[in-house]
Amino acid sequence: MEMRDIVVLDDNNKYAIISKIDYEQKKYYYLVDINNVENLMFCYEDKGDLVNINDAGLIKKLLPLFLEASKHIINEFI
Repeated sequence: MEMRDIVVLDDNNKYAIISKIDYEQKKYYYLVDINNVENLMFCYEDKGDLVNINDAGLIKKLLPLFLEASKHIINEFI
């Protein structure tokens, strides 16, 4: 799974991978529902499956890393 890929999760919604990072030996993903941009998802990869993250402290740590990883894509639109 790479940035800009579309994935379908268990809720049957389609999400765009906005950012992907490696942090503490795990791959983390920042996803946005393509039909409802207010529906954000933060996940990590476990054996090929995406697992939702609900830990606000972890998400707060990951957000600046996601931004840095996707900065080049954001610049394409500026």
